[in-house]
Amino acid sequence: MIDAYSETWHDMAIKANEIIEASRTRLEQVDQSQSESQFLRGKIAALREILALAQPRPLVANNSMPDELRPRDRSGI
Repeated sequence: MIDAYSETWHDMAIKANEIIEASRTRLEQVDQSQSESQFLRGKIAALREILALAQPRPLVANNSMPDELRPRDRSGI
């Protein structure tokens, strides 16, 4: 579990955003090859996924009743 309010995470998030911004700036230049462009896009995507680890996830309501709480047919038929 990631503590999004720790000093370490805060420093890491700042560094990741700096790398994303530098990669985006390099990506906007026209003098890189296709493989370098793909590498930069992958690097940006990976860092964004790491940053997303600290985001809270929404709870999904489940309307189905667990098996142990369902009423049982005890009529013997």
